[in-house]
Amino acid sequence: MACFPLEKVLEQLRIKLKEGLTEAVIKNLLDDLRVKKVLGNEEIEEIVQKTKPRADQARDLIDGVSRKGTKASEIMLACLKDRDNCLSDNLNIDSHLAIPERGATCSPAPAPHSTTGTDEEYKMDSNPRGLCVIINNENFVDPENKRNGSQNDVDSLKAIFEFLVFLVEVKTDKTADQIKALMAKYSKDARHGDCFVCCVMSHGNKSGVEGCDEQICPLNDITSPFDGDNCPALIGKPKVFFIQACRGCGMQSKVLVTDGAGASRIQKSGKVYSIAKDSDFLIALSTVEGYVSLRDEYSGSWFIQSLCKHLKEGSKRDQDILRILTNVNNDVSREEGIIEDENNDIVDAKMTPQPQFTLRKLLIFKAPKVRTVFF
Repeated sequence: MACFPLEKVLEQLRIKLKEGLTEAVIKNLLDDLRVKKVLGNEEIEEIVQKTKPRADQARDLIDGVSRKGTKASEIMLACLKDRDNCLSDNLNIDSHLAIPERGATCSPAPAPHSTTGTDEEYKMDSNPRGLCVIINNENFVDPENKRNGSQNDVDSLKAIFEFLVFLVEVKTDKTADQIKALMAKYSKDARHGDCFVCCVMSHGNKSGVEGCDEQICPLNDITSPFDGDNCPALIGKPKVFFIQACRGCGMQSKVLVTDGAGASRIQKSGKVYSIAKDSDFLIALSTVEGYVSLRDEYSGSWFIQSLCKHLKEGSKRDQDILRILTNVNNDVSREEGIIEDENNDIVDAKMTPQPQFTLRKLLIFKAPKVRTVFF
């Protein structure tokens, strides 16, 4: 018996919410839900049509969010607590968020949905599954280079990898030498599980990422400490790097696409075999070489926000990481925006990420199972 779905809570409270939501609170909630990418611009425009009375706007907001499922409903209820604490208290939102189905309670500590490992799939059953290190450079020597919005990326990454049962550690504003030292330190860490994940977010160029001292840390100095020579604990295990940084100053051009109407694995089990020291790496770069990587000052970077969304959705469907990253590429490449380039011209903002990998097997971050206790 599963936990009480939060979209059902919204449906139960529909009438009271419809009566209690003021126009100002509806507007604030829509702003919050846009930033958190629960609702898109077109959906919001549909809700706030000038001809619609307040009650109809409230109804369409509630119905639109509840259709998107549990996570979207959870975000809206949390935003409501911030925007209208009085209405939230009157509706007893806190207790609704904690209600299990009758006869069952949900454990606060989810168990990993384990993968014991095969010739075609990486083992993923340690608890925690491994370390996830997040390095976020937001502030630099030149204050004008501050990466506004990057904390949203940190929060999203931390949430998704804790959900996936990783031990998450966050480091902020590190120089190029400090980034190198951190990588050397973590390569010797005794807490490695079945996988290592590292997320680095900063400015950068084609040579690597910038430290907060505006010196470049080459990408190889981030990844090589974890190869087979330098990190025996991770031999045969996936090492995953997500790099959010510009790789040049160019802007990818925009082209129109009309959609119209892919490796076997053979390996003997039970035998000792050798692999190249640079095997089992995945390096997902936020953009291709020579081009900028785009970030919204309020909601975070296009790449990281899409990555977190598709990791959450894909893990529930047992999708492998390359399938997830293909979905991220499709998502990000369709994003639309405008930006002022280095010549102060307003141009279309487009980008597409670039994964690189030496993975030998399927890498699947399966969503954890919720433990249910029966009475």
